[in-house]
Amino acid sequence: MDKLAREPRHGPHFNELRRFLSQIQAHKQAWPFLSPVNKDEVPDYYKVIESPMDLPTMEERLENDSYSTPKALVDDLKLIFRNCRQYNEATTVYSKCASKLEKYMYSLIKEIPEWFDLLED
Repeated sequence: MDKLAREPRHGPHFNELRRFLSQIQAHKQAWPFLSPVNKDEVPDYYKVIESPMDLPTMEERLENDSYSTPKALVDDLKLIFRNCRQYNEATTVYSKCASKLEKYMYSLIKEIPEWFDLLED
């Protein structure tokens, strides 16, 4: 077997990050973030939000090994929640989904001892 075939296809955290992201995507409150915001439906979104992020973009980044650490992936999730709260009022279904999904994210992080440093202060 040649050397290239023996080398891992992805970084050392890939499987753990993929499992974590899949759990987030499967959560019932993830639906607003399962596709990029449609600029035809929400024309001013990209004027208000400077760094848009969504779960499919994160999945693509993961597949391209853009996340070298769990913190990098969690930072993009936090960006999704921050963007959502910046654009939407706290009383909207979108903001409520962001809050519930964020809470779920932290519950998942608590289950991974190596990730404890990612918990909010």
